Amino acid sequence: MLSAIFSKVLAAAGALAPRRALARVTEYQSIVPDLASAFDGYTIVVLSDFHHRHPFSELRWLRHAVDVANAVAPDVIALLGDYASSFKEAPTISRRWYSEALPAMASELSRLSARDGVIAVLGNHDYYADADAVQTWLRGIGAHLLVNSATGVARCGSLLRIVGLDDMKKGRVDPLAGCSLTNQPPTLLLCHEPDGIRQLDARLRVDVMLAGHTHGGQIVFPWYGAPVTMSQTCGRRSAHGWIPNPRAPLLVTRGLGEQLPMPIRIGSPPEVLVLRLRSAR
Repeated sequence: MLSAIFSKVLAAAGALAPRRALARVTEYQSIVPDLASAFDGYTIVVLSDFHHRHPFSELRWLRHAVDVANAVAPDVIALLGDYASSFKEAPTISRRWYSEALPAMASELSRLSARDGVIAVLGNHDYYADADAVQTWLRGIGAHLLVNSATGVARCGSLLRIVGLDDMKKGRVDPLAGCSLTNQPPTLLLCHEPDGIRQLDARLRVDVMLAGHTHGGQIVFPWYGAPVTMSQTCGRRSAHGWIPNPRAPLLVTRGLGEQLPMPIRIGSPPEVLVLRLRSAR
């Protein structure tokens, strides 16, 4: 009975939510000291926190995000998790929502195009719903899923390592993310949650870590910042962008969507993040 009432309340919130705004493009650069000249300008487009609410949310926002990502002509596109809406306390509802939302998104996300492909990780909401189904869906749209594992990109005899860390709330985080500690090349690490940086082995090379999860605070007030960031690493005035921390350069995107029961953004517009790696030479 309570589950049915909860479902109706959330459905009403989704139906009454304003039309999702189109994402803004934010560009960053990061200097990697020994990055080979072949990788100078290597471009990563980051899409995160989709939280699609099918059938209450149309797909104009997603179509726009895909078009923007492709227009950058990136080397790689990173998907950082939370592909639909779910709730830890309502697994049955969450699975149903995901089973409807993921197929609706597939045709748009299948259009993503990058020289070195699309790489994805899982978020906490993907686990709340059905992580196995999300993994199958990601592979179906052509994404390479990294869960505590790494892939390499080779250019002119040099290597760039791209690592995916499992979700720290519901997954199983490997502090080494499945990586070798010998002959460590320049490394880009993907993780849904910024706090994943706290779980990393100090010996693991990480030149840049990319994360989402915070929605940039989702609701941000002038002068005060974000009352809620869902992260210990991100503060109310540092809910997105470059996040100060002692471990490694950490770049957090505001992401694209909003999570129920507060399907609104104030002072934190949706974002397509573009990162370009630069060689110190």
